[in-house]
Amino acid sequence: MGRRHGERAPVSLGGQAALNGFGFQAPAGLAARIRQRVEQAENEAWMARLWQRDATLWTGTDEDRWLGWLQPGMAPRALGRMTAICRRLCVAGFSDAVLLGMGGASLGAEALARTLGVASGGLRLHVLDSTDAAQVRAVQSAVDLTRCLFVVCSKSGSTLESRMLAAYFHEQVARRLGRQEAGQRFVAITDPGSPMLDRARADGYAAVFEGESSVGGRNSVLSPFGLVALALLGHDPAAFLRSARPMVRACAGQAQARTNPGLLLGALLGEAALDGRNKLTILAAPGLEYVGCWLEQLLAESTGKNGRGIIPVAHEPAGDACDYGRDRMFVHLARSDTPSAELDTRMRRLAAAGFPVARCELPSAQSLGQEFFRWEMATAVAAAVLRVNPFDQPDVEASKARTQALAARHEAGIGVADLMPRLVEGALAFHGEAEGATAIELLASYFAGMDQGDYVSLLAYVARTPVHDAHLAGMRCRLRQATGVATMVGFGPRYLHSIGQLHKGGPAGGRFLFITADAGEELEAPGHALGFAAMQRAQALGDMEELASRGRPCLRVHISGPVEAGLARLAALLDRALVPPALR
Repeated sequence: MGRRHGERAPVSLGGQAALNGFGFQAPAGLAARIRQRVEQAENEAWMARLWQRDATLWTGTDEDRWLGWLQPGMAPRALGRMTAICRRLCVAGFSDAVLLGMGGASLGAEALARTLGVASGGLRLHVLDSTDAAQVRAVQSAVDLTRCLFVVCSKSGSTLESRMLAAYFHEQVARRLGRQEAGQRFVAITDPGSPMLDRARADGYAAVFEGESSVGGRNSVLSPFGLVALALLGHDPAAFLRSARPMVRACAGQAQARTNPGLLLGALLGEAALDGRNKLTILAAPGLEYVGCWLEQLLAESTGKNGRGIIPVAHEPAGDACDYGRDRMFVHLARSDTPSAELDTRMRRLAAAGFPVARCELPSAQSLGQEFFRWEMATAVAAAVLRVNPFDQPDVEASKARTQALAARHEAGIGVADLMPRLVEGALAFHGEAEGATAIELLASYFAGMDQGDYVSLLAYVARTPVHDAHLAGMRCRLRQATGVATMVGFGPRYLHSIGQLHKGGPAGGRFLFITADAGEELEAPGHALGFAAMQRAQALGDMEELASRGRPCLRVHISGPVEAGLARLAALLDRALVPPALR
């Protein structure tokens, strides 16, 4: 077992907020490479160059344009205005707020809502980041539309899903209250000059909050895209930003390299990936699970390109050390105010088994802002180690283009017909290149011959519900047990804005199992030729086409009838397919 970096408990800084703790253990060879990388970063002034926005730290292209996140928050006057408006909205008779956005525009807000909860006087916050018609209906049923505030989020102002959701709910509210009153139930968060500004003014939105153009979506949680949600939940954004300052100072350019939290974690992540340990498995303490979803996007979109990258594994059911391959490293998101003996024991066992393990410790949920900044800094450093641009997403547009082409065919009346399925068994139809006379044989063929270092991603174009998630979690356990590979889950189209870049531009070795289902009643979005179900289907087929065109193995299972029954049937078939033929 290698050297242990001194684990540091939260440190108090003269009455100010404590600095979140950090420590790691790594095998000897990897620990030596991390030390060498930190020495290189010190000798070459990496952190000073990062703060000076020196693009040559990465690829020397446009990285200098995307470092606005180094100054978290907003100008004091703008922050005060935003907070005052949100407080007025909280006492204006609303009971709930529904945030409509995708990727970076929603994942940070969701992590804040799930981690911090609703404070006194705040609104219940629901995040809707799906074109699944059943999920849209579920959110609509969960709120009183006459007492609900809608927050439309899109940095570009042109995000398809956000526009569709805004159009749908604006029409629903207008039917009940009239168009003029409907506008007053909406606010927007977008960047200066975006087309959303004109739409918000035309529809009479109650407020528009402008982001910072030099902050990309995945780094936007400490900008209005997270702070508005925080204020509507009833928390004080200014206090939250103050609690993040110790980490900002600790990661400063002039801070000592050997104690710089962002540099140390980034060097660990980058060197582990170069060492073949690129499956960063996130084990979160109770209450911090949704931080893993935010981290998933940050790491996947920032590093997954040019055939390189860190593959974040979030929400995978925890296993024993013998369940994992050498391609794993682990991070424990811990809370000292609510310790988890079970997770602490698990991490000690993983370290004893030779896995690199890191521990990021929060004194309380209120110090979450520090973790946001620490991981943004660490991701930027890891990207420098991997020599990729952490702020672009060169492969995301490819699936969007295929989706648009399929949508255009639908608008032209051509439709998007499925090719003949390779196999139909009961309610399940299988599409793809796998061979087999039965569903069990086909699934066995598809998942045969996986190598250590590969991974499986289950991409489910169904409503994101606890029941559906439980079925997928069971499949993940079975796949890991049978193949030894890491597993991921993405609900479509949410994952397209989170891990879609990694799937297409990151390391090879992924196998993708798409799950689609019959739609119930279609929901129309005014001003859009396709309804939600048709658009979701085009997104699924478009992404599968793009992955297949890049030689990434894909299989699609389409469920006819009840989704839950179809998932249960697929899980049962997978169980049998993953045992040796003689034992089936």
